[in-house]
Amino acid sequence: MDGLPSYEEATTLPHWLQLAAPYVPMADWRRCCLVNSQFHEQFASRLWLDPLVTARAHGLHPNDDLSWYRKFINVHLKSVRPSTRALVRSLDFRDFAIVASGLYSSDASERAISESLKGLPTLFPNLICLLIAGHPEINSESLVATHTEEAKGQVQTALQMLDLAGCLHPLTTRMFRSSFLRDLVYLDISFLPGSVGTLVQTSLNPEFVPELRILKVRSREMDDATAHLLLERFGRQLWSLDISENKLTDATIESLIEHSFSELTYQSDQHFNVEGKLKNDRSWGTREFGPFESISESNESSSFTHRMRYVPDAPPYHCHAGQQDLQEWQVVRLTGVESRINDSAAGVLQCLLDDALQPVPEARGAASSIRQGRGGLTHLYLNGNRFTSAGIQKLLRCVKGQLQHFECDSSRLSCLVPDSRSLPQVHGLFGLSHLFRPVFASNLRSLRIHHSAVTCVPRLEADWLPPREAAIQAERVFRQHIQMAYPCAFVPDMNPRITSLTLTQIPARSSGPLIRAITRFLDLASDQQLAMRESNTNANRRDSANLTGLCHIRLELLHDHARDLTDVLSDEGVDFDQLLDPVAPGEGQGEAFWWDHPKHKLRAHSVSSKVSCEAPNASSVDNNPVNGDELSVIPQSSGIRHNKQEEYVHCRIDAADSWTGNMFTVPVWVGCGVVGPSPALNEYMSNVLDSSCRKNIGPAMPDQIAAGVPPGSYIFHDAWTMMVLPTSLRKLDDESKRDPMDCVATAIKEYRQKTKGTNRHWNGKLELLRVA
Repeated sequence: MDGLPSYEEATTLPHWLQLAAPYVPMADWRRCCLVNSQFHEQFASRLWLDPLVTARAHGLHPNDDLSWYRKFINVHLKSVRPSTRALVRSLDFRDFAIVASGLYSSDASERAISESLKGLPTLFPNLICLLIAGHPEINSESLVATHTEEAKGQVQTALQMLDLAGCLHPLTTRMFRSSFLRDLVYLDISFLPGSVGTLVQTSLNPEFVPELRILKVRSREMDDATAHLLLERFGRQLWSLDISENKLTDATIESLIEHSFSELTYQSDQHFNVEGKLKNDRSWGTREFGPFESISESNESSSFTHRMRYVPDAPPYHCHAGQQDLQEWQVVRLTGVESRINDSAAGVLQCLLDDALQPVPEARGAASSIRQGRGGLTHLYLNGNRFTSAGIQKLLRCVKGQLQHFECDSSRLSCLVPDSRSLPQVHGLFGLSHLFRPVFASNLRSLRIHHSAVTCVPRLEADWLPPREAAIQAERVFRQHIQMAYPCAFVPDMNPRITSLTLTQIPARSSGPLIRAITRFLDLASDQQLAMRESNTNANRRDSANLTGLCHIRLELLHDHARDLTDVLSDEGVDFDQLLDPVAPGEGQGEAFWWDHPKHKLRAHSVSSKVSCEAPNASSVDNNPVNGDELSVIPQSSGIRHNKQEEYVHCRIDAADSWTGNMFTVPVWVGCGVVGPSPALNEYMSNVLDSSCRKNIGPAMPDQIAAGVPPGSYIFHDAWTMMVLPTSLRKLDDESKRDPMDCVATAIKEYRQKTKGTNRHWNGKLELLRVA
């Protein structure tokens, strides 16, 4: 509420018609307007809210759109009272006049709609939403002409929502200087031709759109320099940003951390017994890794079994009547039961129009929440770019719990080897499940990530590796290495505050492990559901409402490359366009094989019976000579000293490479030097012998600790990540190539049918989607 209500507003109860109007069918609105003045006031505003949507709902055929629109604009509106035209708040052209009528040429249709845009401020003085996304004929440049119309008449209301995604015409560089666009809250300029950088420099910046909160710039060929300019100009003004499907690398991650997030933290130590807490006693950190924050676990936080894990936070309250609200330098994390703010076009449109229908100002709270700044980004979309897994991890560590919705459908493995061209490209999200826990992601409610965070199955890409064999290698070989390095895959109870999870790029077919991983995850979601019910039953609190837990899972399957093969199972009966009530397993164990070819071999890091902690010979690690007690470490400004009596080497971090600008020396764990029962530790001890792997120093995280690294120690994370790559690839034999690959969608459906009616059936909303 912007201000206190008047006495009349505060003492007058809403009329019963105001409560009933939303439930009256649209077909009856015209008749309701004729009843009396009260009915007219309620239903005329709904009838004229969006004339295009209303006309379609009343039977307008798509072939007649253009003829109807020309008559509506040029004839009908001349006899409509200004007070009635003022009721129009939205024009949604996204599904209007897409089909050519045959009566008008494309040039005529462009003139009919594009020319009408110039007069919008005069025709509809209270218009706030304009959506022309993907329309083939409309030229949005006509909107620039609106500021010349303003000289003829005073503009009463400026647009708050503008969706131009997918239009064919580029935007003029001075477009957003029009005062008709000064109040924009939502702007989508995705899939448009033209330069984003020039647009930002000239008009798309806070000087001309000071109220902008939601910006979508997908697929604009944007590079790191342009992204840096955009983020630098807008700073923390935006709370939702979509920069998917561009050419961005980890350099943009640095710009996001620097410009788009608040310095305030939503992370708290108050929930230590349930969630653990973050610790960085010495305030160490590097520019490469970020702050050296690790998780200090309580007795039950690491197992996610604390009996209070499903209890939401208590809302903040004041102990004293005169106590002031939180200051701008104070923040409190969400309680966990709030509804997620919808930043999609449909969600924002609905919110703004519902708000416009409210007659009492104090009831207009939804739209004001969209316009409100949040001190930086809370919704971030990074799909389809060139980020590395290390860059994504650094981002999630540095945002201090501010994100509420996060999307990154994939990232590539960050570590490189000298002969990396002989290996397939490895894509996925590994070793970051702990970053989705409430101790790090305090406000996270919705997540869209690569399926490997749950299944530990990566996506492999190589010109010389057929898709079927790549899928087999990913499941049978790389999965074992990933589970060795990162044994803690994401499970629902890691963060009961997450209500929606989307897993992307799931292969259409599996030899078994992928299907079992997905079905096991659904079993865990069912366990969470049962535990929440039991918690509610046993609660003695007056209000026993718990967190909702994971209630929506969306599985996005890739194209089925095996459809043309004779041994492919039929997909009949699987409807990918509707929601399924299900999820599935398929038993299909096969023997693992390797690809063996001279040019497809990775240099092996063999582990000898005794791994020396002493400085290795220069010839075996580096071409530059080094003495026995000093090794060069990346960055080169750092130094490394090794005590032969201990399991640690001491690395000097210079001020230029330090997160805080202070020089310090950190002890890095390199192992005892003796081969032990842990394959992960053996592989790590071998990898640290290579100077190219002694990079990205940081604290040991839950995955490394679970594999045997001492808690509280520091490791070379690149050396640890290297164990994801196998030491050699051998070709699959003919028998393995003929092993059946089960349809993932069919297996999921069968699994859901099998669990239906039992206490193992997850009752949430499961969505299965086939993507191109």
